[in-house]
Amino acid sequence: MNSFIRLVIGKLNLAIAILGLTIGFLVLNPSSAQAETSVVLDTANDLVKVATVYKTKPNNQTEVLSEVLEFEESTLPQTPGFINSSILEGQDGTEVVALTQWQDLPSFEAYSEEHIKDAPKTKAPQTFVFEVQKTETRGKQPAISESGNIMFSQFKMKDPEQQSELAGVIEQMMPTAFKTVPGLQWAAMSPSTDKSTIAMIAQWNSREDFESLGKNAGFDKKTNYWQAYADNEHDLFDVIEIIR
Repeated sequence: MNSFIRLVIGKLNLAIAILGLTIGFLVLNPSSAQAETSVVLDTANDLVKVATVYKTKPNNQTEVLSEVLEFEESTLPQTPGFINSSILEGQDGTEVVALTQWQDLPSFEAYSEEHIKDAPKTKAPQTFVFEVQKTETRGKQPAISESGNIMFSQFKMKDPEQQSELAGVIEQMMPTAFKTVPGLQWAAMSPSTDKSTIAMIAQWNSREDFESLGKNAGFDKKTNYWQAYADNEHDLFDVIEIIR
């Protein structure tokens, strides 16, 4: 065997060894692989999380989505402090939502001030900073991925001073929702820092599972637990893109 063949075989063996180590690492550390392809919602991290909600109609949602994607793709990746943005399209045609994460609040505020004039020329969006306060899961770490059916629900407070009280009620009701509907995979309860809203972000197996929860006592239109505290808007969303 000449030296050239020995060199080729040596490099091939090295490549196989590296591949094996990589696969082993990902098997033993699935959260690392997940983090590369999804956006983890964690109560422990101190990233600044921002929701921007664009109201649409079924006949203009595609146009608004295109504007939001073009705007964020062209401005966010090179912005100091930006981590990621998940772009969601409401399945009922009435909203487009961008959920962004930032290293710190000054980074987000600087970006907003610089680019407000360049934002999509649609009806002024609602924007709020939120914190993930409580998560519930069947085992999989709460994370937004491009394959998920994501619920984005807004409890809009009637009295902002009651936000913490409603948050406590929601925490108590989250296990009930999981027992009631097997298709609910994880949920993250996320109050806004300005006390105006509580966002609930969750992943469902299907729209049928999502709609079935609202047929149960405590969650239906007549007996829902939040009616004394807030008005609720919710829908199931497709994850269109995750910008990094």
